[in-house]
Amino acid sequence: MLKLDTKAGIIFSGIVSIVFAITYLVLMDYHFWRYGLYDLGIHSSSLQILGSISLIIGACKHKYKFFVPWMITTGFFIYLMLYLAIILLTTDGSWIFVPLMVVPIAAYLSCALYSVQKALDRMRKEEPPAYSNLSDKRGFINHI
Repeated sequence: MLKLDTKAGIIFSGIVSIVFAITYLVLMDYHFWRYGLYDLGIHSSSLQILGSISLIIGACKHKYKFFVPWMITTGFFIYLMLYLAIILLTTDGSWIFVPLMVVPIAAYLSCALYSVQKALDRMRKEEPPAYSNLSDKRGFINHI
């Protein structure tokens, strides 16, 4: 089984989140524009694609700071999915998208977000401290 907090799992999560964003964009052109989700969906999906590219680059180069844009855009995309679920459940005839698309996307991205957070914490702890940023000891004034 693929663990999502490994390098391969993080790259897989980036690719899957790109697929989710493209799926939303394709369905939005045919269906969701009727409910006023056009601008919010385009911006959130575009940011999700850019954040996913950043995640994949960060996982390949072992740079944990590249994970942060994906984490932020994933939060926005999960919000978009929850907002879409509310809109689809309150309108007539469109509720079928909620169990087939919205819930699985939001659930997977939530699990992936948690796993990437764990990987970010682990990589940050593994990085050696930067001693070059410490000031010279002669300039240190004792507090006593």
